[in-house]
Amino acid sequence: METKSVNFDDLVGFTNRQNEAKRAVIDKKFVLYGGAMGGGKSYFLRWILIWLLVYYYKRYGKRGIVVGLFCEDYPSLKDRHINKIKFEFPAWLGSYKNNEHNFVLAPKFGQGIIAFRNLDDISKYKSSEFAAIAVDELTQNPLDIFIFLRTRLRWAGISDTKFIGATNPGGVGHLWVKERWIDGKFPDNESERDEFVFVPALATDNPHLDNSYVNSLKSLPENLRKAYLEGSWDVFEGQYFTEWEPRVHVVEPFTIPDGWKKFRSIDVGGKNGITSCHWYALDYDGNVWVYREYYSTGHESDYHAREITRISVDQHGNEEDYEYTVIDSAAFNKTGIPETTAEVYMRNGVYNLVPSSKDRVMGWDAVHRYLRWDNNTQPKLKVFNHCINLIRTIPSLVHDHNIPEDIDSDGEDHAADELRYLLQTLRDYKTPKPMTAVERRLQQIREEIESDY
Repeated sequence: METKSVNFDDLVGFTNRQNEAKRAVIDKKFVLYGGAMGGGKSYFLRWILIWLLVYYYKRYGKRGIVVGLFCEDYPSLKDRHINKIKFEFPAWLGSYKNNEHNFVLAPKFGQGIIAFRNLDDISKYKSSEFAAIAVDELTQNPLDIFIFLRTRLRWAGISDTKFIGATNPGGVGHLWVKERWIDGKFPDNESERDEFVFVPALATDNPHLDNSYVNSLKSLPENLRKAYLEGSWDVFEGQYFTEWEPRVHVVEPFTIPDGWKKFRSIDVGGKNGITSCHWYALDYDGNVWVYREYYSTGHESDYHAREITRISVDQHGNEEDYEYTVIDSAAFNKTGIPETTAEVYMRNGVYNLVPSSKDRVMGWDAVHRYLRWDNNTQPKLKVFNHCINLIRTIPSLVHDHNIPEDIDSDGEDHAADELRYLLQTLRDYKTPKPMTAVERRLQQIREEIESDY
């Protein structure tokens, strides 16, 4: 596959782990390389694209094939790649065209092109085609970027197009990347699930790193050390709810006692978004138990409302009684249609609606307080283990870059949103404990005495 003019392996000096990733690129269509810091991810992306261009030329005899190397924005693209290729790529290999941000291979290697591009406006690439696409720091991008780039992955006459991601854990795209490449969980309509493969990379895999860098990673706080040194996908920089711990917050379901007050909270999403609803029970000590979940997309508001009404029953099939149901305040907005979203929900059986607070930061503060725990204190929020989407998305959310106190809303925050809607209304309220027989008698005596006066 490599050219006779130059030995690729001698030229690039890939580590054993990078060679493993190269073999994965040969065998599979969607390859993710990375995990910890210092594994040589960006270097790998540049050179694997060079290898692919030469490979495509030798196999298909086509010149001028274009592959794309993407970063989330131009400053990142320049710092990670463009500033380095003039020192890394030998002059005989090809030349960099500054005005086009393209590196063009020499004629003897097929004149293939690495197009260095950023993802701040993907609409620029609606008419673009790439035989291979590589994205550096893939988790810095929402899912819709990946979905769009897949539509640009095509080149006439080339049947083995490639998508290659390199990344550390964390970022707004952490969840969707983790689900596909780490956990092997895919949407039902994913027809290429067997083509996804993850190759983990650690700093210790890279013999070119100075020991001082590894020692610096070892000195990080525990959560960052696990992410950046050990490549853990369960903790990472920028994680918003660092309090979340499944072994503490997730519990086996039980029958909610009759005396506990119940609530619902809804984040509406319409047909193209996600509608999230959870059911909450408040105990006598002020603890909140999340005991039921509805999480769906692809339907209009009236369908979601009817489904929520349908499953709002107890274990005996009796309609449950709720103190109130908090719903996104935007549901009360008039948008030029005959009725608001809130009115659609009420018409379909979801009553006693109250609008959510618009103070997002204070809402997240409430969530933090209910999640908080230590070795001596249990959290005030517990989640039944069948509420899988709340459990799945809470640990994936990250800070907003511009407003660190807020969550980056490009993440899958629907369940978290309606969690804060509800908790923000409680203000540490507790379900009043029922009176004992003695207490009821004393209360009756007091009322009788007061009536005499």
